[in-house]
Amino acid sequence: MKKFVNIAVVILGVFLIITSAYSGSKKKPIILYLFWAEGCPYCENEKHFLLTLKQKYSNLEVKDYEVLYNPSSKQLLQTISKAYNIKPSGVPVTFVGNRALVGFTEKIASQIEETIEYCNKNSCEDPLYKK
Repeated sequence: MKKFVNIAVVILGVFLIITSAYSGSKKKPIILYLFWAEGCPYCENEKHFLLTLKQKYSNLEVKDYEVLYNPSSKQLLQTISKAYNIKPSGVPVTFVGNRALVGFTEKIASQIEETIEYCNKNSCEDPLYKK
């Protein structure tokens, strides 16, 4: 009987360890790329908006790149834009999930959050690696 109890305790312990590992696992990161320019008021508004989203979605990672004075950031914007089949004519430019958004309005803010919510429930690839 004692052997049975010991085995039951071991099995219960393993079950609890596995259960806690799965329930405590972190959600996959949601990667958002923001390309902006110094002095752009729309860019500043989006940056503030994204700060509030980061508080709401702890797994949101915002990678931002200034493109006016940084040629390597401008090149990265061109590379990702090509993958998304867009030719942005201004900033800000945002890439998240399967979306590429140019500019910043209330409608675009809503689309960004909708995409983040989708990626939070599903798995979205890092826009940098879009094929």
